[in-house]
Amino acid sequence: MTVSRKTYKWYYDKIACRFYDLLMWWCFLPFGGEARCRDGFVAELDFSPGERILDMCCGTGGATSAILRKAPSNSRIIGMDISSGQISMAKMRRQFKNVEFVEGDVIRTGFEDGFFNKVFITHSLHEMTREDRLKVLSEARRILKEKGEVIVLELDRPKSRLLRLFAGLWFFYWLPFNFETPTRKDMLKHGVENEVQEGGFREVRKTSKHGGVFQVVLGEK
Repeated sequence: MTVSRKTYKWYYDKIACRFYDLLMWWCFLPFGGEARCRDGFVAELDFSPGERILDMCCGTGGATSAILRKAPSNSRIIGMDISSGQISMAKMRRQFKNVEFVEGDVIRTGFEDGFFNKVFITHSLHEMTREDRLKVLSEARRILKEKGEVIVLELDRPKSRLLRLFAGLWFFYWLPFNFETPTRKDMLKHGVENEVQEGGFREVRKTSKHGGVFQVVLGEK
C-alpha cells in the first residue's frame, strides 16, 4: 500500500526532516561514509563551466553537496524538494552559499523548457509510484537542453544473495510499516534504465556501485 502525496509531504515536513541526516549517516556508513559514497556517485560525470544544474528531490542537500564539490565554481545549482522541512534543513548548511534551494513539486517544476544542462534525481524514484516516476522523468526531459543529461542516483538489487540480505537489514526493508517497500520493489521490477528510456531519453547507461547496492543511470535528451 502506498501513501498519498499529501501524507508523504506531511511526514517529511514534520517528522523525517528532524532525523534525516542521521538516517543518511547510518545508511552510507558501511560504504565509506556519506560524503565519500556520494562523491563516488558523481566521480565519473563530466561537468562544464557555467552549467545550470537541478537536484530534484534534494532532501537536506546530501547529494547537492557532492554535486557542488564536483561542478565548476561558476555553475548554477538549484535544489528542489516538495518538503519545506527538508528545504529548511538544507538552507542551514553553511557550505551552500552558492546553491539556491526551493520548495516545489518535481512533477511540475515551473522552470521553462530547456533551462538546465543537467538534472539529477537523487534517491527518490523508489519512493514514487510508477505513474509518478514517469511523470518526473518526463518533466526532467522537458526542462533539459538538447543533449542535456538526466542522472538518476538510486538503490539497486545486488546479485549476491548475502549482499541483498545485508542491504535489507541495514536499510530497514524488514519494517512492516516501511512505506517505500511497494514502490521500491515496483521500480526494481520495471528497471530504472527502462523507465529512463520510457521517459524519452537516449544513450541510457547504467553503472553499478558497491556491488549493486546502488546504481547510477544516465540518459541524454
